[in-house]
Amino acid sequence: MDWRTWIRQSLPRTEIMRGGATVWEKGAKGLLGDTLGPVMHAHDQASEVFYFVAGRCRLEIGNSEEFSSPGDFVRVPPNTPHNLWNAGDDDLLVFWIVAPHFANNKWYTEPSVPGAMERRALRSHIAPGANLPSNAQIQSRMLTLNAMYSGQTAVGQEAVLYVVDGQADVKVGKLGGRLTANDFVHVPVDTVYSVTPVSGAPSVMMFEMPGG
Repeated sequence: MDWRTWIRQSLPRTEIMRGGATVWEKGAKGLLGDTLGPVMHAHDQASEVFYFVAGRCRLEIGNSEEFSSPGDFVRVPPNTPHNLWNAGDDDLLVFWIVAPHFANNKWYTEPSVPGAMERRALRSHIAPGANLPSNAQIQSRMLTLNAMYSGQTAVGQEAVLYVVDGQADVKVGKLGGRLTANDFVHVPVDTVYSVTPVSGAPSVMMFEMPGG
């Protein structure tokens, strides 16, 4: 996959969420566009999810570390110190979402919650029928589509649809188009959307913020 094309996709930064596609190039010192840098940090009352698309990642969680490979999915609970590094010889491609998005309080670097360094992330691996770790801030689901799937975000809720494999025709409000593997799209608040398989049964990750 050409990551330069992949990261041209974007997600809006709203009060509900921020996120998108990023890369740690081979030989670089950090994630592209990351103003914080590879520093242990936490999000005050906000959760974060990572989907590792390519490469090998060393993920620090509190006072432990673990490694992730393509297809791995991780949810970091609120106020849990974490940091990630490119641990391989290739480009590391990561899709991420933080919710909610506090524009004036994105992160902090000094643990302030008792027991924070003993906290751990929740993990899964992307596959049809996989149970993705979720909470009230970010509800994550795997959809295997044999027919059209449709829904509507609630007032005060947004969603993101990420095509893992296959092809699907996606309509968000009055706009629509065809998405292929590793394409993603944002669904604004109170908006009708639908996902229709083009052929076979594409796998789609669905994120809802807040998760209810």
